[in-house]
Amino acid sequence: MAEVIDADVDSCVRAVTARLAEEGVLAPQSLLRFVELIEQFGLHLERRRVESLLGVTPAVAADFVESPCAAGDSTSSVRHFRRTAVRMLFRVARDLGLADGDPTLDLALPPRQRGALRALTDEEMALCRLASVSSLEETRSPAAWALAEATARTSELSEITAADVDLEGGRVWLQGGTFVEPRWGTLSSWGRGWVDRRMQAVPDDCRPLTYDGNGSAQSRQAAACLTISSTVARAGLADDPGVRPLSVTAWAGRQLLDDSGRIEVVAHGLGMRSLDRAARLIGFDWRGLSEHGDR
Repeated sequence: MAEVIDADVDSCVRAVTARLAEEGVLAPQSLLRFVELIEQFGLHLERRRVESLLGVTPAVAADFVESPCAAGDSTSSVRHFRRTAVRMLFRVARDLGLADGDPTLDLALPPRQRGALRALTDEEMALCRLASVSSLEETRSPAAWALAEATARTSELSEITAADVDLEGGRVWLQGGTFVEPRWGTLSSWGRGWVDRRMQAVPDDCRPLTYDGNGSAQSRQAAACLTISSTVARAGLADDPGVRPLSVTAWAGRQLLDDSGRIEVVAHGLGMRSLDRAARLIGFDWRGLSEHGDR
């Protein structure tokens, strides 16, 4: 195991922020929110007289996550955001040799929504992107996550080959299925890079990019489900019952809604035939807004 550098907190934060910006796992606005929150974490460590990430104990991290907001008690979403940010800090810091663990590993929080499937937040998405890369040689898992970001369902994921990818256009053809329409899915800039790497590792245009073997459709879907679920677990989100492989699709749907403001664009982009089903998936009350003339 490589030697861990005992650097001061400010140096670690600058190094982690630079790496996140370089890899593009966070959108610019999300990166700004991350930096702001981690600066607050740095002040918390200063008050606790913790001079480096190596000195951060689970109790110190939990105290920060659970600390009250300026307006009173911290809300569930704020606690989850704080935990996600600290996890992201330590995940990247470990890769950089600036930390040797994760003090939030056993820090359990109540789910954001009890039982109901929900979309991943932008910060959770970034954490999952990082978690999908388990080694320097790994390309299958991050490519699978990139394709899921492009709205590929687990039933479609294991069927995608290099012939389906238009790298120059930043898109991938998704074949659809019983409940999903065929469509073009848009690759994120982060995702395009990983799909490109995977295509170089799998030079056969007819071979699936993320599945090896000759299993049945059910076994291929199960393998795809396991790949996405494993990334979610490595990101520390497996304890939230609302986070499932379809949460990635729901995140993509929220991006489409934010960009267009139209639920029909969301439904088309996700390959869904029903506006109501698309709205339920992303947690959007389109009928209520329409009745009040907000959209």
